[in-house]
Amino acid sequence: MDGGILSFEDHKAVVEAALFVAGRVLTLQELSELSGANSDEVRILADELAGEYSQRYGGVEIVELGNGYVMQVRPKLAKLVVSVAPREMEAPLIRTLAVIAYKQPIKQSDVAKIRGNKSYSHIKELERIGLISSIRQGHTKILTTTKGFADYFGLPSEKPDSVKKVVISEKKPLGFTPLYESLALRLGLDFILVNPYSPQEADFEKLERLDILVMVPGYKETISKYFSGRIIEARTRTLSQLKESAERICQASGSGRIEPLANEIDALLFQYRERAKNAGSIKPLTPMAEEIARDLLMSIHENGISVATDYSGLEADLILLTHQAYDMDIIERIKLRYDRILSAER
Repeated sequence: MDGGILSFEDHKAVVEAALFVAGRVLTLQELSELSGANSDEVRILADELAGEYSQRYGGVEIVELGNGYVMQVRPKLAKLVVSVAPREMEAPLIRTLAVIAYKQPIKQSDVAKIRGNKSYSHIKELERIGLISSIRQGHTKILTTTKGFADYFGLPSEKPDSVKKVVISEKKPLGFTPLYESLALRLGLDFILVNPYSPQEADFEKLERLDILVMVPGYKETISKYFSGRIIEARTRTLSQLKESAERICQASGSGRIEPLANEIDALLFQYRERAKNAGSIKPLTPMAEEIARDLLMSIHENGISVATDYSGLEADLILLTHQAYDMDIIERIKLRYDRILSAER
C-alpha cells in the first residue's frame, strides 16, 4: 500500500480498518471515499469480510445495517462486555431513539414536541445509520425502528410491537415526590411516589430502582448523599416554570405527553395576562410574589400593593398561600395564587 495503485486486498484492508475504528455504521459512500473503491466494490468487499468474520465465529461480526455496514460485538456476547464498552452514541441521540422506540409508530413532529427542535437532526442521523425508518405522511413523517435497530441492540424481533415490549420491560419508572403526583399523571408517565426528604426503609428501596428523581428545589446536595441517579429540581411557582419543568422531565425520561399540558398552560397564560392588563401595580416582598408578577407581566412599583407569601412572616396588603394539600392538582395550585393577586382590591 506504499503508493501506486491499491490492490483488491488493500481496499479490503482499508474497509476493515475503517469499520474497526469507527464504532458506528459507515455508509457505502463513506467507505468508498476512505478506500478509493466504488460503492459496488465496497459492498463486495464488506460482504466478503462479513463472511470471513462469520466463519471464524469470534466475538465480533460485520453486519449490514441500513445503507452501510458496522463492526460490532456479537449480540449473544454484548451483555457480558457492555460494562467496559464506550458510549457509541451521545446521550441526546440515545434519548431521541428511546422516544421513537417506546412510542412507535410516532410522528416526527410529536418527537420534536417531546425532545425539542434538536431532535430533527437526531432523526436525520438515526435514519442515516439505519436505526430508524420514516414514511412521509402529510407535512410530517411517521417513524419506526428498523431491523438494523433490532440487530444493533441484539433484540429477537424487529417488529415494532416486540421492540416496544422490550423497551417497556427495561424502562425504569421515574420517582416523584407526592407534591408532583398530579404532574406525573398529567404527563402520562410511569412513576412511583417516594419521600426522599426523610426516607424510611421503603423509600430507600424505591430510590434504588430509580434513574431519575423529580423533587422540589433546595435538597439536591443532601439527597445526592444517598441517591446516585439524576435529580430534577422542578420549579413550579409559576405557569411558565411548570411548563419548563415538565419539558425537562419529558426530555430526561424520553417519554411523557407534553403537548396537552403545554397547550393548557399557554391558554391559561394568555387569559391571565389579559386580565393582568387591567390590574394595578404591585410591590412584591418575596421572590415567589415577584416571579408570579413577572409571569403575569404585571407592573411592579414601589407604591403598588404589597404582596408576600404566608411563610415569610412579613406584613403585606396581600398574603399568598403556599401550603395546599398534596393531592391538589398542580395547575389548580398555581391558579389560586394568580387569582388572588388579580382579584385583590386596589
